[in-house]
Amino acid sequence: MDNPTLATLHAVHSTHGNFSDTPVSSDDLEAILAASVRAPNAGNAQNYAIIVSQDPALMKEVCGFQAPVMLVYCVDTQRNKDLAQHLGLAYGCDPAWMLVTGVTDTALAAQNAVVAARGLGIDSLISNGVQRGDVRRFWRLLDLPPANCFPVLAVFLGYATATPEHRKGRLADGGVIHRGRYQQRDAVACERILAETDAEAFGASVFADWRAKGHAHYLEAFFKGPGGRAATMYGNLAPALRASGIDIRSCEVAHGT
Repeated sequence: MDNPTLATLHAVHSTHGNFSDTPVSSDDLEAILAASVRAPNAGNAQNYAIIVSQDPALMKEVCGFQAPVMLVYCVDTQRNKDLAQHLGLAYGCDPAWMLVTGVTDTALAAQNAVVAARGLGIDSLISNGVQRGDVRRFWRLLDLPPANCFPVLAVFLGYATATPEHRKGRLADGGVIHRGRYQQRDAVACERILAETDAEAFGASVFADWRAKGHAHYLEAFFKGPGGRAATMYGNLAPALRASGIDIRSCEVAHGT
């Protein structure tokens, strides 16, 4: 690919648990962080926080992975609240806005870090594992503010011990790209997507043995596995959000809906 920016984007891949002990240099880490905070965000408010850690024990408690560097990305309006209070003013945040816009801005900053790392030849893993289990552990582990701050993603940075055997497939036209307007799927469209996701690039990426286990399709294995567990794996998420002041039910009351 002739365009270096597009080449970098297409070269991004996830490294799952096989980072070497080779450290990420301070210069490279600072370059990644500088690129991360250049991500677009609503009103240039940067309602996020990035916790930088090189502590293997902490990484293990966060979500089980270990690498030379971990960046924990949190929605964070506490900084702007502190600054407003310092000025004798108020910074009001609708909880629904904080959840949707805050998570969007936080994820954009995390993606910038991953792309910047790839451009420097550094491998990465971006994980939502912070949302599993008892989410409130992060207030203890990272000294987060008791309210107005919530962990969203962890980015692990380092050098993979081996390159992936193949690039994971991605759906595009007919799957996730809709031209002009949203295209509802009929049985023919569903079968076309199933055929595409049954291809080796998809099937071998997560469930290499899905055929051997008797599944007719790769997505059948997915929906019977993590796709089916998603409704129960994050049961502690809503209470933790409410404890952080991100309770969208209050929006319904305030707006009379």
